[in-house]
Amino acid sequence: MEGGAKVKDRMKFLVPVDGSLHSKRALEMAVKLAEPAGAHIDILFVSYFERETDGDPDHPSWLPLSVMAKGTDSAEEILSQARDDLPDGIDAESHVVVGMPPRKIVEFASENAHDLIIMGGRGLSPVTGFLLGSVSQEVMKEAKCAVLVVK
Repeated sequence: MEGGAKVKDRMKFLVPVDGSLHSKRALEMAVKLAEPAGAHIDILFVSYFERETDGDPDHPSWLPLSVMAKGTDSAEEILSQARDDLPDGIDAESHVVVGMPPRKIVEFASENAHDLIIMGGRGLSPVTGFLLGSVSQEVMKEAKCAVLVVK
């Protein structure tokens, strides 16, 4: 490149996972794209809550078990499954962050200079997506890099 611009060593992909079939398909797509390009894959789980949410580990959480099930305990289970699904030779790391998924995905991608976010889409109708919101729609709207939504 002219003008002294530095070329990046390799591409970086971000794959948010939640244990769903769509996020599994997104990881499969990331592998298909990463293998020939030699790209690095970051696998990200965004938890709404962490065990320390209440501040006192000796007392039960005020959150119902159905909500806590998506917390950091299940994050490691989901990330472990995602790592198991990767073929040998793929350069990948897994991460857990806590917060609102769309915001945290966009922040993580920006902070780590990802070239592409590859994520699953739930397949909501436009009306349902508008009323309920969609993580993939919000990420597409806010991300500074390209976003590929896989169904």
